[in-house]
Amino acid sequence: MSIGDRVRRARKSAGLTQSQLGKVVGVRQATISELEKGESRSSAYLVQIAYACGVNPEWLASGRGDMHDPPPAVPPDTVSNVRPGPTHFRHVPEINWVQAGTWTEIGDYSADLSEVPYWPCPVSCSENTFALRVEGDSMAPYFMPGTLIFVDPEVMPISGKKVVALLTDTNQATFKQYIEDGGQKMLKAMNPNWPQPYIPINGNCRIVGTVIFAGMEM
Repeated sequence: MSIGDRVRRARKSAGLTQSQLGKVVGVRQATISELEKGESRSSAYLVQIAYACGVNPEWLASGRGDMHDPPPAVPPDTVSNVRPGPTHFRHVPEINWVQAGTWTEIGDYSADLSEVPYWPCPVSCSENTFALRVEGDSMAPYFMPGTLIFVDPEVMPISGKKVVALLTDTNQATFKQYIEDGGQKMLKAMNPNWPQPYIPINGNCRIVGTVIFAGMEM
């Protein structure tokens, strides 16, 4: 099996298109295409590609070992913009809040995802998981603007969890804490100074998904 074959196999194993893999690694889609076609037999980005796809870098470069052997530890300055992670992880699209507001049902939101960034979700998630950037201060200081949240629509909300909900009267998506108290359901802003800390749930909103991970881009 050639390097190109291994790159293609690794990329498909991670569920990425050539364009998506290129964005994660920081190269053009044409660079990935050239590698897979055998037009380029070596690449300075093989280690980044291996970690982006969750495969063993030695297997990707030489064919030795197993594709999914645990990758060795790599010094931070060896892999630019890519950190060692789990052997398997799913890359999910980062959509915007307008796109989140068009959600109709699980796995169906009217958005073109071909040009959006994709991020590796650090925890187990469903294939319908997506990412959003926190906007505004309603969840500060715990979730500051710019925080990347991973939202899984297949995880049922339970009291205390953070969720993304669609407010049906305004057709806007919002990020809040889900609370059930004495039979009453509500959305809570975690900012103690927020002017409207609670939004009662009385048929005026629908939970889009539960936040399963959050972090700041380094």
